[in-house]
Amino acid sequence: MKNTPDNVTASDNIVSAQVIALNDNVITVKTEDSEIIKIKQPVSTQGDNLFLETMKDIVRSGLWIPVNRVMRIIMRYDWFDTPFEKYSYV
Repeated sequence: MKNTPDNVTASDNIVSAQVIALNDNVITVKTEDSEIIKIKQPVSTQGDNLFLETMKDIVRSGLWIPVNRVMRIIMRYDWFDTPFEKYSYV
């Protein structure tokens, strides 16, 4: 179902997307509906080699990440902020 002004909610703005390109502080993603969204790299991550390497790994793996299509930002949920150790099932 396509979103029309009458049935769009705030949650409709958050979509799954794959990172398809990284260049010049711009992250390009493609949604499940094949919408291409260009996102400016957050200022707080510019010059952060760990962030860049993480984004490269996400491109290589084809993972889907949450993106706000209207605000053009990568959503920062537990998938990005929680240390690996917290996901242990031991």
